[in-house]
Amino acid sequence: MCGRVVATSTPGELSDYMGVDEIVATLEGPDHNVAPAGQLPMVWSELADTAADTDPSADAVIRRLGTARWGLVPSWAKDPSIGTRLFNARSETVADKPSFRSAMRHRRCLIPVDGFYEWGPPLPGLGDQSRRQPWYVRRSDGSPMVLAGLREEWRGGDDVDPVAPGSTCTVITVPAGADIERVHHRMPAVLEPDSWAAWLDPTVTDAGAVLPVLRPVETGIIELHPVDRRVGNTRNKGPDLLDEIDVPVGACDPPNDQETLW
Repeated sequence: MCGRVVATSTPGELSDYMGVDEIVATLEGPDHNVAPAGQLPMVWSELADTAADTDPSADAVIRRLGTARWGLVPSWAKDPSIGTRLFNARSETVADKPSFRSAMRHRRCLIPVDGFYEWGPPLPGLGDQSRRQPWYVRRSDGSPMVLAGLREEWRGGDDVDPVAPGSTCTVITVPAGADIERVHHRMPAVLEPDSWAAWLDPTVTDAGAVLPVLRPVETGIIELHPVDRRVGNTRNKGPDLLDEIDVPVGACDPPNDQETLW
């Protein structure tokens, strides 16, 4: 299994777009091929600690932008390698599974990316028919694609970030919308701006109250095109990975019979 996203927006761009109050950590630079165990931008909300923050309101909510390693490591985990298996969480079970249920109640986050790659069946007449065909998926309007996620702070290691120690995250997945189900039957949960505050609200600890925002994306919100198989190698990072490849006429209609990657 694999999951890949593109993250190139600057901290300033994300801060302006998502109404961030404080930037606490930033990515080293743009990455056109982020894989699990890589760093992702992450936005979350917390109640202000009046002992540490200047806001005098005890119930003020602070929206922060930071980073997290992709692959959730629960706070109770003894070995961080568990994160290699927890880079996705299914919306249907996220509120009940032990690895996710605490974060679902208390540590929801948003993961803003440019888009993501998905692998479907090979396209007829295009290259090696034994290999899956990657596609790049993005918002049709060109704005950042904001994914629903969960975060954890794993404190069991020695080499941790002093600002956000041991920050890890996972991407929540939902059944695919009509625009992508021809390639794959699942996709990340894409949240619209009017859902962000409800999803991030730190005062809401009832998972059932926020589950309704995790739904398939509406038709027309996203677009996708086939890209070169070089994206399968995580050493390839250039922006040319996003380029649409030429395909035989009629080839872009793959069957919907693939196992879940997201």
